[in-house]
Amino acid sequence: MLTLVVSFLLAATSMSTSPDYQQILEQFRNHQDIPGISAVVTRRHAVAFAGASGLADIEANREMTADTILYAGSLSKVMTAVLVLQLVADGRLALSQTALEVAHPEAASISISQLLAHRSGLVREGDFGYWFSGEFPDRAALLRFLRDTELQNLPGIRTSYSNIGYAALGYVVENATGVAFAEALKNRVFAPLGMTSSGGRGPAPGVSRGYTPSGRLLPDDERPFAGVGKRLGNRHLREYHDARAMAPAFGAYSTAADLGRLARFLLGYGPDGVLQDDLRQLMFTPRGSGRGLGIRIARLDGRSVARHDGWFAAHRSHLLLDFETGIGVVVMANSDNADPALLAEALLALAAGDIAD
Repeated sequence: MLTLVVSFLLAATSMSTSPDYQQILEQFRNHQDIPGISAVVTRRHAVAFAGASGLADIEANREMTADTILYAGSLSKVMTAVLVLQLVADGRLALSQTALEVAHPEAASISISQLLAHRSGLVREGDFGYWFSGEFPDRAALLRFLRDTELQNLPGIRTSYSNIGYAALGYVVENATGVAFAEALKNRVFAPLGMTSSGGRGPAPGVSRGYTPSGRLLPDDERPFAGVGKRLGNRHLREYHDARAMAPAFGAYSTAADLGRLARFLLGYGPDGVLQDDLRQLMFTPRGSGRGLGIRIARLDGRSVARHDGWFAAHRSHLLLDFETGIGVVVMANSDNADPALLAEALLALAAGDIAD
């Protein structure tokens, strides 16, 4: 069922003779008071829409476009899952193999499949406090944590979202390939998909600025905290911090245009040779609590969809894949208060309605 906000946005374009994607973007950005937003809608092999609204940088008056780079947040997990499955296809890894020989005895029994499906038993964040300090662990610190940590529950018992689990997959990838995670992701996923503006770990060149919500000001401009920078009008800038060993979980950067290429591939309309079809489809087989491998499986308007949110450095994103219609939607925004999932649903409804007409 469409949310009230999505229904409102659709009603605003009901007088148009055809769906107006750009008008929906403008209305959504104004409704949520977001500096800038970009979106891409794909339909099977084609791009149905690529556009943006507002500013990537308020001070520089730089416009947002579908080619503007933003941090992808936890959409990084989708990319990491594709990379891991490539290594499975190559015989360098197996989904059933245990992944963390360096870990605490309980954690050493975790399989790669359990890490991908958030069924490892590992905690969500560890004891690093990076969301408050902006100090993210390096590889050595991550391995120390895995060596000492005890599990919340035995592997495979229940689904519990874990950024630490995906950071551990980065370690697994580096051991299997002999190169840094970001290099492996670039060479094995981004390059063959034509994602030329994407990277596995920031800082990113030419990236959009990130902002706090309008009116949410700090009491003391001279003492920023939790990655919040200087005051700019009725907002604050959000400062970027290198995600380091956590990059496989939420540290990648991309553009709406590049993520549209990823969406087409995930729906089965991408270039051959990136990942064999049975492994790609395995990503969308629920393993518990609606989680596949690197992505969430859900129902929307009576159809099966796959989706994932992203949030990092005040950049928010959403990937939405509709298997029945072959439509993929990507939305990226540069403010903490953005809810790109709502816009993604509205754009999907418009695109699916256009097919029905």
